[in-house]
Amino acid sequence: MQTKALKIAITTAACLWLAACGFALRGSTSLAANMQPVYISAQRDSQELKQSLKRQFVINDVAVTKRRNEAKLIVVIKLLDEQKRSAALDREARDAEYALYESASVELQAPDGKNLKGPHTLQQRRLIVNDPNNPVGEETESTIVRAEMREQLSIRLARQVEYWSHQMHAQP
Repeated sequence: MQTKALKIAITTAACLWLAACGFALRGSTSLAANMQPVYISAQRDSQELKQSLKRQFVINDVAVTKRRNEAKLIVVIKLLDEQKRSAALDREARDAEYALYESASVELQAPDGKNLKGPHTLQQRRLIVNDPNNPVGEETESTIVRAEMREQLSIRLARQVEYWSHQMHAQP
């Protein structure tokens, strides 16, 4: 009797701990086999986002090629804008909160360069509480938050590509 109660208690504690840590199951990003491998095209200022998107594809078993001529689908991404805006001021007119914005566009092209879908713009926004007495901490936190925003943006870009690929695959 005690072992059954202990098992239930341990299972409940594990579920609560897992929920509290922020773990969430995410769906996988899949592309039809006839649309792989994909090539990710990005401008020089979008390389970090490109690497993040490539990582999302690799995690989800989507073949990515380094050569455009080997690709069956071209994913073109552009980091359009990154901004930092003051959201609130403290009593001394210093930034108490600021907002970070990033936006990127994605479009799909055929290997011959013909536009298949898009461009579609996606945005990420984060509000950060600032300690005006710690400017080094603010810069460090901004860098970390921007990296997290790019990772989230790449997940959303991958999901957009998946959605479009399923649309194209369903069409005759």
